[in-house]
Amino acid sequence: MRQLIILVAALTIILSGCTKDTTPAAKPGEVTTPTTPVPAPTPAPTTTTPAPSTATPPAAGTTTPPATTPPTGTTPAAPEVPRPDGAKEQPTATLSQLEKVEFGMTYDEAAKVMGQMGKLISESQDDGGVNKIQTYEYKTKEGTSIKVTFRNGKVSSTSG
Repeated sequence: MRQLIILVAALTIILSGCTKDTTPAAKPGEVTTPTTPVPAPTPAPTTTTPAPSTATPPAAGTTTPPATTPPTGTTPAAPEVPRPDGAKEQPTATLSQLEKVEFGMTYDEAAKVMGQMGKLISESQDDGGVNKIQTYEYKTKEGTSIKVTFRNGKVSSTSG
């Protein structure tokens, strides 16, 4: 029972977003001036390849890039990238084509590697509309399917 109370209290604090006030208290008769925190400088975007992850590798046939989280207190603006409608019929592709698709490729780059854009099979976004996710599917001559998933207009995962 005691552990349950501690757990509920911890969750309440976490969910309420409480922060510690670091402003020193004024002494009686002393006048204080409010200070505005200076924002940290925004780092310049980089185009480096992520370091290998030490996490458990994904299941065979599925690849996913390492997750990245934005700095606390910032909400990244999703670039508005128009998504292609995709093929009317499910196009044919090969696993060797899929192996050439790299994380971060745009719709056009992936379509060029795959021969054409696949058939759009799913589309979603989070509540804030920040992460827009589309999955395009291809069929193989063997009858299996190949999928390329995009997050905000860039390849985020592949499977086949």
